[in-house]
Amino acid sequence: MSVVSEVKGHWRQAFPVFLFFGIALSLALIYTLRGLIVNLLIAITLAAGITPVAEWAEKKKIPRIMTIILLYASFLLLYACLAYFLAPALWEQATQLYQNIPHQMSGLTSWYNQLLTVTGQTPDALALEWTDIRDPLLKMIKQTLNLTAGLVGLLLSAILILFLTAYFVIEADQIWKSLLSWLPKHRRERVASLIVPLGQTMGGYVRGQILVSICVGLFLGTGLTILGVHYSLVLGALAGVLNLMPFVGSMLTASFAVVVAFNQDPMLGLMTVGLFVLEQWAESNIIVPQLLGKCVDVHPVIILFAILIGATLMGIMGALVAVPVVATGLYLVNEFYVKPLNR
Repeated sequence: MSVVSEVKGHWRQAFPVFLFFGIALSLALIYTLRGLIVNLLIAITLAAGITPVAEWAEKKKIPRIMTIILLYASFLLLYACLAYFLAPALWEQATQLYQNIPHQMSGLTSWYNQLLTVTGQTPDALALEWTDIRDPLLKMIKQTLNLTAGLVGLLLSAILILFLTAYFVIEADQIWKSLLSWLPKHRRERVASLIVPLGQTMGGYVRGQILVSICVGLFLGTGLTILGVHYSLVLGALAGVLNLMPFVGSMLTASFAVVVAFNQDPMLGLMTVGLFVLEQWAESNIIVPQLLGKCVDVHPVIILFAILIGATLMGIMGALVAVPVVATGLYLVNEFYVKPLNR
C-alpha cells in the first residue's frame, strides 16, 4: 500500500506539469490548424441554418440531398443574375470610389480644419491619409488570405465549406448518434436535449443575420440614392455585406458614406448622418427583433469584443464566425454551470 500511496503522491505532484504542457500543446495545435477550424465552424454554422429547411422538406418526401442541390442551385442562379444586372454598375462605382478615396480624405481634413479655424483652435489637429485606413484593412485581408494560403486556397476553402455543410445536413442524424455514443449512458439524454436549442441558436442567427443584412443594404442603398449621394449603389451593397459583422460593419459603412457625402455638400453630409441614425433605430427596434428575435441573446458589448478578437486573430473569416461561436459557448456555460450553480 505504501508503494501505491507513493505513486499517487508523485502523480499528484506531476499532474499540474502534465496539464500545463497538455494545454500548451492543444493551443499550439489549434493555432496551427486555425484555418481548418474556421472553415469547420463556418460549415457547422451554415449547416445549422439549412438543417431546419431540410427537415421540413424531408416531411414533404424530399430527400435532404435534393434540398441541398436545390438550395445551392438557387443561390448560384441568384448570384449569377445579380452579377449580370448589377456587376457592371457596381464595378464602375467601386473603381471610381477607390480612385477618389485620397480626395475624399483630403476633403474631410479641409472641412475639419476650417471648422477648427472658426472656433479659434489649431487648424492642423487632423491629418487623415488614405494609408491610415488602407493599411489596417489590407492587414485584415492578408490575415484572411494567410489562413487559406492565398486566393487559390480561398477558393478551395469555399469548396470545402460547401461540401462539409452538405455533409453535415445530410448526415446530421448519424453524426449525432455517433457523437453521443462516446458519452456515458447517463449523460446522453441530457446532451441530446441540447441539440435542438443549439441548432436554433446558430441556425437562427445565420438565417436572421442574412435577412437583416439584405434589409439594411436595401434601406441604405435606397436612402442614399434618394439623397443623391455618389456611389450609393456600391455603398448600399457594402452596407449589406459588412452588416454580417454586427456594429462594426454598420460603423465602417456609415463613416465611409458620411465622408463621401460631406465632400459633396456639408448639408448632404448631415442628412446622411440622419439617414444612418434612422437606419440604426429601425434596425434595433424593428428589423432585428422581427428577424433575429432571441436567437442570439448576447450583450452587445460581448458581441463587439468577439468580432474584434475574431478579426484580429483570423481576419474577416474570424469576425464572421465570432458571434455564433460566442453565443453557443455562452449557452453551454449557462446550461452546464450557471443553472446548476443557482439551482
